[in-house]
Amino acid sequence: MQDADGISLRQALINFGLDFDAIPNAAISTDDLLGYLELHIEQAPVLEDENLPVGVVSAIAGAKRFEMNIKGMAGHAGTVPMPLRQDALCAASEMILVIERIAQEHGIVATVGQINNRPNGVNVISGNTSISLDIRSEFDDKRDAGLAQIFEEIQAIADRRNVTLDKKQTHAADAVHCDQRLQGVLRDAIEKTGYQARTLPSGAGHDAMAIADICPVAMLFMRCDKGISHNPAEAIMESDVAVTLEVLEHAIKNLG
Repeated sequence: MQDADGISLRQALINFGLDFDAIPNAAISTDDLLGYLELHIEQAPVLEDENLPVGVVSAIAGAKRFEMNIKGMAGHAGTVPMPLRQDALCAASEMILVIERIAQEHGIVATVGQINNRPNGVNVISGNTSISLDIRSEFDDKRDAGLAQIFEEIQAIADRRNVTLDKKQTHAADAVHCDQRLQGVLRDAIEKTGYQARTLPSGAGHDAMAIADICPVAMLFMRCDKGISHNPAEAIMESDVAVTLEVLEHAIKNLG
């Protein structure tokens, strides 16, 4: 791995006075880890809608992502008859609506967030359109069942419209379910502060997903304004921070 100046990660660490080859020696033993607790803003409006400052995370959704390319044939917008067209953009549009419908049917979430279209001319039938797919659920089997149906139905669209469909997976992460005992500790701590112990899943990924490989994990969600995150408008209330810290203190004192 090199930066724009051609400096490798190894060299950058050496330049900083570190020993690249000694990195494994910094590992912490996992034998005596009791667990991992993470605090994060909710990144959704559920707690705000229910007027609760804090909640317990039940699971972190597993996600898969794909790049999909639809290839048709570009043509003149005025001269190619409608029945003879191989319009990649129209095919992609139909696929996007199928993805939305299937996600709703399976109780999961699926998003097409990117569209790239070529030639992208006002008087040219689309010859090539690529779209992204992000599909998530706290239950991997539900996600994968929905994904299988999506692939089946969008391939049928491609066949019917006489276009080709190529798919490339770009990301995969299994869902992580938070430790039941740690969830219970957090729920008890919330109730001790005088609030309802609301449990809810996370649709976004978190550090706890990686830590779950070495020890039990649990998470607290904090209410955030309108669920906005990764944005200059992201905001929380100081009073909610105080409540969450009180909950965390109760939880840590009762982990033994």
